[in-house]
Amino acid sequence: MIKLVVFDIDGVLTDGAITVDSEGKEQKRVNLKDVDAIFALIREGYMIAAVTGEDTEIVKYFERRFPWNYFYKGIKKKKEAIEDIVARAKCSIEETCFIGDGKYDVEAIRAAGLGACPADAVTDARVAADVILHNTGGNGCVWELTEILKRLKNTDREYQYFYDHMYAHMYIFKNIVSDYKLVEKVMQIGKELVEILSGNGQLFLCGNGGSAADAQHIATEFVSRFYKERPGLNAEALNVNTSTLTAIGNDYSFERIFARQLEAKANRGDMLIGISTSGRSKNVVEGLQYAKDHGMKTVMLMGDHHTRELNDFVDYIIKVPSKDTPRIQEAHIFVGHLLAEYVEEEIFKRKQMNE
Repeated sequence: MIKLVVFDIDGVLTDGAITVDSEGKEQKRVNLKDVDAIFALIREGYMIAAVTGEDTEIVKYFERRFPWNYFYKGIKKKKEAIEDIVARAKCSIEETCFIGDGKYDVEAIRAAGLGACPADAVTDARVAADVILHNTGGNGCVWELTEILKRLKNTDREYQYFYDHMYAHMYIFKNIVSDYKLVEKVMQIGKELVEILSGNGQLFLCGNGGSAADAQHIATEFVSRFYKERPGLNAEALNVNTSTLTAIGNDYSFERIFARQLEAKANRGDMLIGISTSGRSKNVVEGLQYAKDHGMKTVMLMGDHHTRELNDFVDYIIKVPSKDTPRIQEAHIFVGHLLAEYVEEEIFKRKQMNE
């Protein structure tokens, strides 16, 4: 539960714009809803603090305007300042909410138990935040945050259940965005697919259970369309033909259901994307081994599990930073959608340019 709310000032309590009067004095706009919101937080029993990188007359105005528990000005290293406040307030960083909007706020947003930013915050701040508010700085974003905190504090158990799982989902995606090697690998897969599907190549996908549904879903995005009206792209999920699956499973073994289909359909230079939250599904692994041995590009979408043996025959291992199956699968669909959109855009943009 949040006990301490820490504010950046410029770009949060103000809109970040500066008005200069005829005497050269700077003025900034404050939203009265945000003023009321801070007093509402105090009435709700929250401690309030401010950490700002500036030390101007406007900052001094805000210092006088509210009964802050802690007020730090002229501070660029805001994460360290918040850690000092937390120690003085005798609470934990997990019980702290910080709202900021600029490049000096990113580390503090990421470290806080609940990191928030206005809608017009810089990109890095929005990536770091647990909550991106709908309102912009100086235009009611603090009031919006106050309403969220009140709901989190007073909500029924069912609503708390929703928020807990939503934050778990967002936490994984924040970690994905900050893993630049993972991002680079995903985009390299996209580039490989552009070249494969621009020619006569094929994309195959496979998985079991929910991952089978994901394989089918992603394949359809290529065959039908994503955004553009365009010809279909050659993609197939290997887990949809029940007669083939049961025949191979019965005549050979369940482990061979994907590899055997690749024997019949795949060519050197095609790509196989295997989907397995654990990375250990035997039929997916056998399919990837076959694909690699026969000159195909190989990809595994999985969770954060130890699978050293995959390095021997998988070109791109995409590990979602979680061991929670539903959250992993949510990220797999994101990757699939991203690849489908990127490939569609790149292939048909090229064709339009050449026409």
